[in-house]
Amino acid sequence: MKRIKLLAAISLSTAITMVMATACLGVAHAGEFATPLFASDSAPFSFEEQLLRKFPSSAGSKTAPAFAGFHSVVKGTEVIFISDDFSILIRGEVVELKDGKSLTTALAESNKPILDVTKLDTKDAISFGQGSKTIYVFSDPDCPFCKQLESELSKLIDTKVYIFPFPLTSLHPNSKVVAEAIWCSPNRAKAWKDYVIKGVVPKSASCPTPIERNLALGQSMQIQGTPSIIFTDGSVIPGAVPVERIAAKLDSIQSVKVGSSK
Repeated sequence: MKRIKLLAAISLSTAITMVMATACLGVAHAGEFATPLFASDSAPFSFEEQLLRKFPSSAGSKTAPAFAGFHSVVKGTEVIFISDDFSILIRGEVVELKDGKSLTTALAESNKPILDVTKLDTKDAISFGQGSKTIYVFSDPDCPFCKQLESELSKLIDTKVYIFPFPLTSLHPNSKVVAEAIWCSPNRAKAWKDYVIKGVVPKSASCPTPIERNLALGQSMQIQGTPSIIFTDGSVIPGAVPVERIAAKLDSIQSVKVGSSK
């Protein structure tokens, strides 16, 4: 996979931090007359234009002035703040002290991505459970947060879970090999659980897999990392969240369906 695709698969803030680190190394080796990456441009480029030129991985993000000296940058489910001179990146909760409201949460809520779930081909996923509710999860078998989420998913009731193997080899070099071996196992569901929960390594096997399709699909849907939980209404919850939060979201979706059918 090309480097630009790898950067797209990890968080925007991580990708920017990687570029910043590379830039610092470049300046250190280039000598005292080198121009830092974040030096102000003489041309009157807008913040958005400068952001894209300096960090191509920010393509498709939404930017806006946030507070004095800073712009907000929203891409997918991620919200970060970057200073107007590109010298400071803030990742986390930014709170207005006058009213105690979180700017980060407000931006995340107003920019929640709505995905087209019809693009999710369940033939390319490993299925678990049965029920009237459904969730889709992009998961990396070697991702520690995915392992943590797996124990929460096992607590769900009346829910069909589709796991789309989504190995991010930029972070976990062996994950694609593992995902392919799991897919080619006689019992994919058991092999997935055995590895992710128990650490039982699947036997090497070769067969046609949907891994590349899943990676391409995740990139097209701007999946920023693993795990990513997608609901039938197209909303997304990233990360290893407790089962209570997942169940509450599932119940709210079902309530809307029941209400609209009356």
